[in-house]
Amino acid sequence: MVAQRDLYQEITDKIIASLEKGVSPWKCPWDQSRYGGFEGIPYNMKTGFSYRGVNIPVLWMTQQEKGYASSAWLSYKQAEALGGNVKRGEKSTTVVYWNFSQVADPREGDPNNVKRIPFLKWYNIFNLEQCEGIELKPVTKREQTWQDIQHIEELIQATKADLKTEAMGVRACYTPTFDFISMPKKERFKTGQDYYCTLFHEFTHWTGHHSRLNRDFKGRFGDEAYAFEELIAEMGSAFLFADLGLEGEVQHDSYIASWLRVLKNDKKAIFKAATEASKAHQFIMRSSGQLEETELEEEAA
Repeated sequence: MVAQRDLYQEITDKIIASLEKGVSPWKCPWDQSRYGGFEGIPYNMKTGFSYRGVNIPVLWMTQQEKGYASSAWLSYKQAEALGGNVKRGEKSTTVVYWNFSQVADPREGDPNNVKRIPFLKWYNIFNLEQCEGIELKPVTKREQTWQDIQHIEELIQATKADLKTEAMGVRACYTPTFDFISMPKKERFKTGQDYYCTLFHEFTHWTGHHSRLNRDFKGRFGDEAYAFEELIAEMGSAFLFADLGLEGEVQHDSYIASWLRVLKNDKKAIFKAATEASKAHQFIMRSSGQLEETELEEEAA
């Protein structure tokens, strides 16, 4: 009898190992962007849909480890459907998705009441560079300047977030009580990428307000609860950076120890955090009008 895979533990262990090596599993390994003709968020080449949640860092870790320049992925059958095939001897990468079963739940007083119970399923995919007979798109790198990232400024304005300059001194922070983001002056940052990296971290916090995604900020300054929210913000900013074609370090070393404690204490924590980070990423992109409702849908192969 084959033992059932513990996907929660399997994926959590990979991410813990990456963090302990000092490698951020949620940093896009290549300069690829929808604005330069390439996708920084891993996507299914057959359907065109982007992967979400914990699958993003899982696929980025594989790209970093194997050196794949492409962010396109597909199943064995999808490779054949596109007129190609997976190269002999190539190993697949496991991604996950949620499915639901319906179970009778009469506790609400209704004997016909049905409750949807989520459960995790998995399937295997391959990077485009593990395939042959399918056209590979070249990856190009572009110069990043303040002028080049005007589309980021337009995105920020379109969200209508209350962004203040040095309202809290030189600290960068989001204040949920008054619902505003305070940022240091741009000239205090060495590069535009450093500025936007910090801003998107706070923007991800901003999405958690009760009028938007309604994340629980209780215990925001308490040990593991605080670390969990920071993990969401870190991944959310990384997803935004990748999707918008920016480069920069989004990992704050001071949080690594607390993140490791959270992940080691709860094998489902990274799944929950990655899901919330994906919701934040999508919320910001949709708020700015730069993402259609169906653009970030993940499908099982």
